[in-house]
Amino acid sequence: MSFHSNSAIDTEALTRIPLPAILADHGYGIQQTGPGRYQAESPDHAERLSVSRLPDGKWLYRDQNHQDNKGNAIHFLQAHGVTGFREAANTLSAYTQPEKSAAATALLNDLDHRYQDAGRDELQRFDTEIPLNRFVEAHGWTLDDKESTRAWEKYRSPAGDAIVISPNKNFYFHQQNKDQDKGGVIQFTQAHVLNNGLHPAKGSLGDARKYLRDFSGDKRPEWKMPVQSRSADVVKLPQIEDRKAEWKELSPLSPKSIHYLTAQRGLEPETLAAYGKSIRTDIHQIESGGTRQGGELHNVAFAHVAIDKDNKPVIAGWEKKGPGKEKSFNGFHGHRGIAVFKHKDFDNAGERGQDDAGFCQKMILCESSIDALSKAQMDGRHPGDVYVSIGGTPSAAAEKSLSALIRKNEPQEVVLAFDNDDAGRGFAIHMERYLASENLKFTMPHFTTRMEFPPKDFKDWNDMVKPKAPDRGHNPPREVGIGIGG
Repeated sequence: MSFHSNSAIDTEALTRIPLPAILADHGYGIQQTGPGRYQAESPDHAERLSVSRLPDGKWLYRDQNHQDNKGNAIHFLQAHGVTGFREAANTLSAYTQPEKSAAATALLNDLDHRYQDAGRDELQRFDTEIPLNRFVEAHGWTLDDKESTRAWEKYRSPAGDAIVISPNKNFYFHQQNKDQDKGGVIQFTQAHVLNNGLHPAKGSLGDARKYLRDFSGDKRPEWKMPVQSRSADVVKLPQIEDRKAEWKELSPLSPKSIHYLTAQRGLEPETLAAYGKSIRTDIHQIESGGTRQGGELHNVAFAHVAIDKDNKPVIAGWEKKGPGKEKSFNGFHGHRGIAVFKHKDFDNAGERGQDDAGFCQKMILCESSIDALSKAQMDGRHPGDVYVSIGGTPSAAAEKSLSALIRKNEPQEVVLAFDNDDAGRGFAIHMERYLASENLKFTMPHFTTRMEFPPKDFKDWNDMVKPKAPDRGHNPPREVGIGIGG
């Protein structure tokens, strides 16, 4: 269908064409941020658009940086090189054809699946991070010690309701013949926190998610501990300790650890020299016995910084990586936070110039330290950029440490450069939302964020620099390692 000069144009129909599909065809990166809500970023990162689908099916957009750039699909095309209204309508008419229409529907379904997957990851994190017995105590329920066992704890509400909790399974069920009143912290929040008579209209899954975010991980408040609680059953909240002295005792990079990073992971000596301050060798002694040979494991250690109880950044632990029998060995010592890689010339006025020394241009977030170093190498090892590893799944400790790092370094831009898989994209969505909320705080410098993923044929940034695996027919010698991890 196309529109001639004397034909009528059905503007209503054109504004119902899925706008994300049109933006994707123009090279914009798209992600779903809520039901009927999306964000789009232009290839040159100059435009960040908020896109919405209205209840009547119409699509609208607005530019977050330029208030005059807004409207429907016709306005978008006119603002991007299509000169007239009829020309814009003719361009959009292609999306009413079966092939284009099917492609637009497939794109929306894919975006929705990614959005739902990220939401499921958050719900799983609530169930694993929030101890249910401590959570109900924080909301006024008290332990009935006489009627509790080691496997099941009985709690009573101020109104006299009784539930039984299994601390090991983080599960509860109601004891007053309410068969549907059971589950984990999410179901408890819906049934007993949000839908408590004071707010009878609340209790949706969305409301529960918003409420529980303040209780997840290290963000949760101090739990109220009843006097009658058994100390053996009290959940111990992690305390961040300063392990700087332990870190200093580790060896510098050894020939074995350098060989692993260069020969097996593809990192260049120049990369290790530029960011070596945060890298050491964790040597593990292997005792000989039976058929097992003794020796040393030279695992690479990447320092992790976290915020302690006095709100100060300390070396809390370190990532450990090394060659294994089947896969690379992954380990960790201490507590996770973030690994920070600053170029050796970051504060060097002689190399960067007096005005640029200590100034952060970009902060690039990756999932692992080796990925961060690989990305730095690919980008050219710019002294003004800071690379950060969150050490896997984003944790509250990592978020808190990252906020402190942003406040200190005031980057102009934060790049979310996670793995090119569903988990990595879910992490990117989670971190973008977290950083957006941080950006609104008066204590934070203003910064922009964007996502960047490896090309489709690569899972992570290290895949792009490490040597290709040898043929299965060859058996090159390899160092002894622990055969766990990935």
